[in-house]
Amino acid sequence: MLIAVFFKHHVFHGNSRYVLFIHLVFNDMLDISVLLIMHIWVETIQMMSVPLCYFLMAIAITTTYNTPLNLGVMALERYIAICKPLHHPKICTLRRTYIILGIMWLISFISPASDIIIVFNVEPLSFFCTEITCVSNSFLRTEAQSLKRDLMIISYFALAWLTMAFTYIHIAITARSASRSEKSSARKAYNTVLLHAIQLTLSTLMFLVPLVDSIWLYFHKQDPKDVQYYTHILIILFPRLLSPLIYGVREENFRKYLKGYMKCCTLETKELSNQATKHKQMNRGEG
Repeated sequence: MLIAVFFKHHVFHGNSRYVLFIHLVFNDMLDISVLLIMHIWVETIQMMSVPLCYFLMAIAITTTYNTPLNLGVMALERYIAICKPLHHPKICTLRRTYIILGIMWLISFISPASDIIIVFNVEPLSFFCTEITCVSNSFLRTEAQSLKRDLMIISYFALAWLTMAFTYIHIAITARSASRSEKSSARKAYNTVLLHAIQLTLSTLMFLVPLVDSIWLYFHKQDPKDVQYYTHILIILFPRLLSPLIYGVREENFRKYLKGYMKCCTLETKELSNQATKHKQMNRGEG
């Protein structure tokens, strides 16, 4: 619905803030979809061809890395809008926004790209014609790869957190010294950055998965796969779903158009319900 609202209404197309937000929505939606496909595949069919596994794994890893970077750029955009208002139209142009998003995808793709290069050097070409169980470590061949992946994701989240702290402090200082007419916009930006920090916190929960799995299995003797399934849903997928919704529902323009969509859906549901009731009554009358 958020993506449909964005593309249907031109008011969103010329604003870099909305472009960054809808990219976050698309990124998280793609990440959730790929994770679900991989999970269902492993639970049912189990074996997957190596090229398909790598393709899905590359998307999953890249979109995971994109999330903190995207939130950091969104916070910086609000900082420029409030603390450097005269420079905002020149700095935050649509062209530069799309260039930054392209760079973001390239940076996030470094990890899966390096993994496949190592696999090419270690495995014979016949490996790519086989089938494997597609899991997160399917293309890890050395401890250095695992360490590299952990360091990259921690670095990206740390960079995003530093950006949040920097923008939050500077916007707060600007809000205090702003005139009455400017205080409302500064306060909104202050709350927006705080909201981005909440979104980043939801994404950071993914680091708790191994700890939660270990604690749960220690106190409850269950199948590890069942525990991983529940933690995957509650700690990874649910926050990813919740994160863009929080921002989308709070944002005035999106909320206005979403209400219109909800009203249309409610009216269509009522009409279908009324038609079904009339159809039943007619069938009873004929009987």
